[in-house]
Amino acid sequence: MGSITVGFQIANAARRVHLPASDDKDDFVRPLAETLKTHHLDVWYDEFTLAVGDSLRETIDRGLANSQFGIVVLSPHFFQRRWPQRELNGLVAREIAVDRQLVLPIWHRTDRAEILKYSPPLADVCAISSAHGIDGVVTELLKKLRPEESPLNVARDFLIGKGVSPPIVTDEWWLDLVEVKEAQLRFPDLNLGRRSIFPLPFPEADRGRERGLNIAWAALQMDWASDGEERNVCQLTHPERVHEFLQKWPGLFERSRANPGVLAMYAPQVTIPGFDDGLVDVFDKLMDSTRDDAYQSPGYGGHPETTDGPNCGELIAWRHPTFGNYTDKELAYSFVEAHDNHYSRNLFNSFECLAWLLSNDANWMPQRLRDTLLEGMRNRTYGWSTDIMRSTNAISDALLHRTRSKFKLTRSVRSSIIELFGAALQKLCVQEDPIRIAECFIARGFVDGFYDEQDRIRLVRKG
Repeated sequence: MGSITVGFQIANAARRVHLPASDDKDDFVRPLAETLKTHHLDVWYDEFTLAVGDSLRETIDRGLANSQFGIVVLSPHFFQRRWPQRELNGLVAREIAVDRQLVLPIWHRTDRAEILKYSPPLADVCAISSAHGIDGVVTELLKKLRPEESPLNVARDFLIGKGVSPPIVTDEWWLDLVEVKEAQLRFPDLNLGRRSIFPLPFPEADRGRERGLNIAWAALQMDWASDGEERNVCQLTHPERVHEFLQKWPGLFERSRANPGVLAMYAPQVTIPGFDDGLVDVFDKLMDSTRDDAYQSPGYGGHPETTDGPNCGELIAWRHPTFGNYTDKELAYSFVEAHDNHYSRNLFNSFECLAWLLSNDANWMPQRLRDTLLEGMRNRTYGWSTDIMRSTNAISDALLHRTRSKFKLTRSVRSSIIELFGAALQKLCVQEDPIRIAECFIARGFVDGFYDEQDRIRLVRKG
């Protein structure tokens, strides 16, 4: 869109030859002109436009001819001066010639009855009262002066600037998009299970431009969220693939940097030093223990377990030299279940994440972190043991009905473990021998870990 030139027709013609200012000029017109300029409008106003030696008549005529609108401040002074009325006549002549509204009247210290005495047609035009104050007048003027501030027009232009070609604003695609924005992005619902979505830039948008930018970001997010869900981008994804995804979609890396806590929720691996290309500064700031956006919502156990108080939020713990002082059990829990009120890390269940940790697909993960997560899952077995007990099988039956001393790795128990890991690896799209994974599970003492946790639970219940 081209710049909008606004011509001011104000009450006191004497000011145009730099005589002392009138009340209209000082208390309303000049502040109004200055405020409009802050909205990036090309305002023609003699104090801004005339230079020494300029022809007053020629400059005014040029302003009238080139202005797309004329803001006419109607006041008692206006009706006493010849020059403002001459300029109004010029605007009305142009308005008739181009057959569209050019005159935008403001009533300043006057009313419809007074204007009716001067000009019935002018009194019939909807006007803005200066009684609303400068901000109120400017808000109303901008609705006419900048129709491109219509939310859909703003959204369209923003998307075009991002290299996206949206349909025309009358297409129903926009209505569908607004519905998605309101239903899924403005107040994200964990139950919808949407992933790779981020907060909209203006959560309390009540102005055209802000609403339009939210709509545009909703359009971008729907594309990258669908792609991320199809690719299963999550905490298990190789960091290089995560970065490829972040760079693939227009605006995604930008929103990731603006919301590092949400990114760390989805993909904690890119918080690890060495895997944090382009994100070092925002993740270093997120390490501040006072940052609310670095913490997940508390689990069912209440406050997270630490060895000596948390040094940072759980979402950024993988970046900390001691993993933020969180216990291995707490790190294992958040590895799978981290969430806040709107966004969640959970894509695969605990048993599937355990299968992944035991597979060669996890070889990109620093060994100390990987061992810590495995030990945490051995010490906190509730998640994965609950997952395998959702179906009837030999291992779940053995764990439920046999004590530690009576548990035996029979052929059927071993076969059910292999079968369960085979199903998990298939869902993970990991090409690996489930027999090897099952043997690792057994060798690392996860069955003993289950019974250890049951013993701890019984001790707590005894009191």
